[in-house]
Amino acid sequence: MVDTSFSFEQVSGQDVALTYIKSFLKDRSKIPGSLIFYGPDGVGKWLAAERFARQILCLEGTSCGHCDSCRQFMRGIHPDFIQFPRRKNIAIGKEKDPEEFTIRWLLSARIPFKPHTSDYRIVLFPEANRINNEAETTLLKTLEEPPPHTKFILIVNDLHNLKQTIVSRSVCIPFHYLPQDEIKKIRRNEIAEAKLYYGGSLNPFEIADEFLEEWHENVREHCHDSILLFKLENWVRDQLGEFRSNKEGLTGIDFLEMICLLLLYEYRQKNFEANVGRIEAILDFKMKLHYEIPALEYVLLSQLFLRLAT
Repeated sequence: MVDTSFSFEQVSGQDVALTYIKSFLKDRSKIPGSLIFYGPDGVGKWLAAERFARQILCLEGTSCGHCDSCRQFMRGIHPDFIQFPRRKNIAIGKEKDPEEFTIRWLLSARIPFKPHTSDYRIVLFPEANRINNEAETTLLKTLEEPPPHTKFILIVNDLHNLKQTIVSRSVCIPFHYLPQDEIKKIRRNEIAEAKLYYGGSLNPFEIADEFLEEWHENVREHCHDSILLFKLENWVRDQLGEFRSNKEGLTGIDFLEMICLLLLYEYRQKNFEANVGRIEAILDFKMKLHYEIPALEYVLLSQLFLRLAT
């Protein structure tokens, strides 16, 4: 018996990804040791990974919702489900007594031992791009030859954010932007309004509507005029300063990513051909935004708004 309140039916518009996932679940012993769920934010990667993990761990192998494993999973206390924290860089850790949720902690204190409740252990990296270079290199050997009882799931927006050696040793499952009709259907079910500027994602940063409407109004009123663009830049810088103190649980990078979505939406809607250069500037900004160099975002903002104004 399957618990339909927690099923893959809730992962909408991702037929390709679900085809991969469901084929693996037909025989858990043949699930690859390392899987990478990749694609845009807010399109179902986390939903799919969560449901995939619970079914692998389920003692019945069906995500029944009733066995000890399923109950522990839903209460967030499953000893065989190791989820690394979001919004935090993942380091290699000290050689002796490594800190929790570092790679050396994982490899020394968790991976060598058999699972406690289930037949398998799941290690989930919800933001695999946050694994630093040294930690990624250390993890590579385990991904090459993972113990049969441990499965790794890495979630990332872009495969280029991971070492090619890790990508080549994993099965990569693609997630795509959702069609607008699918978004509207989901939003009707959630009794919420679809935001076109998400560009095929469902509120990827979980930002309150009051902030979104304020930000969109500022972008809409200023982004189409070269002089007003500099006022917009100053406003963005002021807001970014506030996010240093972590507003609503968001980060400054989240805020800048959302501003990029709003700018892209505006430039696509009005005279697209004339705005191709601006769109390229925004995409270039987004790519460099995740280099994780201290204060780099302020330099990139200056470069971005200079290109938008010319």
